[in-house]
Amino acid sequence: MKKLLFSALLVVFAFTVKSQENIVPGQVMVMLHHQESPSAFVERLNALYPGIAFRVEQVLSSDINIHLLRFNDLQYSHTEALNAVVRDKATALAQFNHMNVTLRDTCPNDPSFGNQWAFYNNGSNGGSGTSDIEACNAWSVGRGGLTAQNDRIVVAVIDGGFDLNHPDISYYVNPGEIPGNSIDDDNNGYVDDVNGWNASNNNANVQGGSWESHATHVSGTVGAKGGNSTGVTGVNWDVDILPIKGSSGNESIVVAAYSYVLKMRRTYNTTNGAEGAFVVSTNSSFGVDLGNPANYPIWCAMYDTLGKEGILSATATANANYNVDTQGDIPTACPSNWMISVTNTRSDDSKATAGYGATTIDLGAPGTNIYSTTMNGNYGNMSGTSMATPHVAGTIALMWSVACTQLITDYKNDPDALALQMKSYLLNDGVDSVFALQNITVTGGRLNLYKALLAVQEYDCTSGSIGIEETAATLLRFYPNPATDEITLIVPEGMEGLINISIFNMTGQQVLSKSFSGQNMISLSLLDLCAGIYSISLSTSNNAAIFGTLIRQ
Repeated sequence: MKKLLFSALLVVFAFTVKSQENIVPGQVMVMLHHQESPSAFVERLNALYPGIAFRVEQVLSSDINIHLLRFNDLQYSHTEALNAVVRDKATALAQFNHMNVTLRDTCPNDPSFGNQWAFYNNGSNGGSGTSDIEACNAWSVGRGGLTAQNDRIVVAVIDGGFDLNHPDISYYVNPGEIPGNSIDDDNNGYVDDVNGWNASNNNANVQGGSWESHATHVSGTVGAKGGNSTGVTGVNWDVDILPIKGSSGNESIVVAAYSYVLKMRRTYNTTNGAEGAFVVSTNSSFGVDLGNPANYPIWCAMYDTLGKEGILSATATANANYNVDTQGDIPTACPSNWMISVTNTRSDDSKATAGYGATTIDLGAPGTNIYSTTMNGNYGNMSGTSMATPHVAGTIALMWSVACTQLITDYKNDPDALALQMKSYLLNDGVDSVFALQNITVTGGRLNLYKALLAVQEYDCTSGSIGIEETAATLLRFYPNPATDEITLIVPEGMEGLINISIFNMTGQQVLSKSFSGQNMISLSLLDLCAGIYSISLSTSNNAAIFGTLIRQ
C-alpha cells in the first residue's frame, strides 16, 4: 500500500512541478518517516545524484521529522530534485517551499489608509505596531452593509453639522419622505427628514454650522466607504450614517436628538422594516464634565429607552484626566446597561488625557491623531474621546453585519436582550488587555474589532429551543425581564413530571439549578445572581427543553 502511495506521489509531482510558481529557488521540504535520520538521508541522496549537494538548511519540526533541504539548482532542476527526494524510502511527504503565502487579512485600497494607524499599525505609521484594533483581520470576516436578513444597517451620529456631499460617506436616506415639499410624507412627526434631523432648529437641515468638520470626521470613522480607491475607510466599509444635529449646550436639544433616533428605530420595529431605520448604535461626542447623573435623569433614561428598542449607545467621556467613578460625568456616569462609555488611547496604547473609571468607563479606543473625513470633501487628523467613540459605535454595526440569521431573528423578537448580548460580546471578548487601562476601566482593555466579530460567531445559530411535540419555535416565557430579585416562569402545556430549571452565565457555567413538579407557574429567586445576562432553560426527564435569555438588573 505504501509503495502505491509513493508511486502516486511521484506521478503527481512529475505532472505538476513543471507549472509550479512562487517557489523558493534551491529548496525542498521533506517529512521523513519516524526515526529516519536526516543526515543519513542526505548522504544517501548525494551519493545517488552526484553534484546535487543536498544539505539540511533547517529543522522545521523535530517532533514530526520535517526538514528544509537546500540543493544545487544550477545543476539539477527543481523537478529533478523533488523527484529524487520522493523516490527515497525514508520520505513520507515532500514538496517545494512556496513563497506565495499571504496574510488572510483584508486591507482596503483607499489611498490614505496608511494614515489610519488605529486600523492597521505596522510600527511605521505612528505607533508601536500592536496598538491598532486589528481591522484588516476583521474585514476578512465582514465589512458591513446588510444583515443576514437584508436589513440596511444604520448608525445614528448625534453631533454638529454634516457635510452631506462628502464623496466618501453614505448617509441614510428616508425612502418615505419627499424632499423639499414641506410635508411629513411618512407621518413620523418630522417634516422633510430625508437625511436625518436638526434637533437644534427643529427642521431637516443638518448641514453647516459649528462642528461640521467634527461631525463629518466622526461619521467617516464609523463608516467611510472602504475599498473604493478614495480617501480613507471607516470601521464599516458599507453602512448608512443617520445624521442628527443635536450637539448643544442645551440639554433639551440633546434629548430631542435621541428622541428622533428612538422614533426611527421604533417605527422600523413596529412596521417590520417597512418604515423607519434599522439603527443599531448611536454615537455622541458631547457631555457635561463632572456632571452628576442624579441631576440628569431624563438624559440618562434615554439610553434605557433606546436600549429597549435594540440600540446600544456609544458615548465619549471627558477630555480631562479625572476619575468618573468619584467625580461624575454626563453621560458616561449614567447607569444604563445599554450605554457603552469610551476613553481615548494613543498609538502606543497609553491613555490620553481623558476620563477613566473602574466602574463607569467601559473600554478604550484609538482617539489621538485619527485621520478621517472632514468638511468640503477633505480629510484630516483630529484627537479626543470624540474620535475614540465612533470606533465603538462602528464596531457594533459591523458586529450585526456578521450575525447569523437566527441571531437577527432573536434580536427582532427580543431587541433589548440581544442588544445586551452584543454588548457582552464586545466587552467580554472584543478587547485587548492593555496595561494603561488596567484597574481604571471596566474591561481593562482597548477595542479589538477582529475579536468582537469572532465573538459574534460563537452564537448558537441553530434554533434556540428543542421543540415540545415538535413545536421548535416554542420559547420559554417568564416575567419580568429584565428582572431584579424574582421572576415567574410559565410552564407550557406538554411539559409534565419533574421540571428542571437551569441558569447559565455567558461563559456557559451553570450558576443556578432547581427542580419543581406539578406547577404551571414557578416563582424563582434571583438573589444569588449578580447583574448580567444569563441563559435559562426548562427541561424534563424526556429531554424536552425550552430556552430563553434572562437579564438580571
